[in-house]
Amino acid sequence: MTGYFPISVLFLPALRRAGLLALCLLALPCAMVPATSRAAASPGHSGHCPDGTVLSVVAHTDDDLLFMNPDLDDSIRKGLCVRTVYVTAGDRGEGLPYLQQRERGIMAAYADMARTPDLWDTDGMRVDGRTLVRHTLRGDPRVQLIMLRIPDPWLGPGWGSLTPISRLESVPDTEVKSYGPHHESYTRSELVGLLASLIQSEHPQEVRTMDSTVQVAYQALCWRCKGHDHPDHIASARLMNDAMAAAPGLYARVAYLDYPTQERAANLSDAEAERKTAIFMRYMKHDPHYCPDAARCSEVRGPEAKWVWRQYTVSNSRVTATAVR
Repeated sequence: MTGYFPISVLFLPALRRAGLLALCLLALPCAMVPATSRAAASPGHSGHCPDGTVLSVVAHTDDDLLFMNPDLDDSIRKGLCVRTVYVTAGDRGEGLPYLQQRERGIMAAYADMARTPDLWDTDGMRVDGRTLVRHTLRGDPRVQLIMLRIPDPWLGPGWGSLTPISRLESVPDTEVKSYGPHHESYTRSELVGLLASLIQSEHPQEVRTMDSTVQVAYQALCWRCKGHDHPDHIASARLMNDAMAAAPGLYARVAYLDYPTQERAANLSDAEAERKTAIFMRYMKHDPHYCPDAARCSEVRGPEAKWVWRQYTVSNSRVTATAVR
């Protein structure tokens, strides 16, 4: 049976301001997994990672499932510690209810990959003087999802506009503020510093990012245009490039091709694509943009139907850098 996050701990302050308290008390879009809440903690509260750690940083709460799988699934199966950081809330300007639905979906997908009951503990993770929302899989605490929750509307009519994170990355003196319960603010340098601190605290053997190499200007990008990508994907990768330069160490960096994978040949086996599709559908059924009626949602459609058959790194090589010094 689905339970709920303690509203008083996780979402109540922002929900009051948004006038959504009654909606959550009716358990509509705020339905979440059973979870306990903890005070703010430093990184690494879940114990040791003898087999190593993979740190992935993506823009939205489905990018990892679409563009970094089956590598992600393989890492969990092999017993690695998996830390995935979501830079934006992915809320499309729709606020906390949709943010919660997307987080609920990504948690269900990771529980499926870990072959573990979908039960999570949520706490505040202290990094670089800030507090981030962290979800830890109760049955396998090597799996953690770290949410920066930076709002993610288009700052204009849609494609051809900036988003908060792409504006932060490209326009000097920009500042963004996150959703609660920990209302943090970031300049570009502060966000890079936080990402660098995450690298240093997690001691990863591999850092996975999105593709920073797309040269089209943010405001010239368009949906489904050949070689184009989402501005948030590019911005998050460029911020991570700077973070890795500020946090040197002996770790591999793997950068993944994103939207343009649909322009390449399918390269996953039938079994890999079937597994990737099943994992993505665990997420989809919680996201009303994919599944307005979860009970009738039985297949992946649109460009996602191509993405689940593909996984490419930017250089088409497993490791694009063996050491960052």
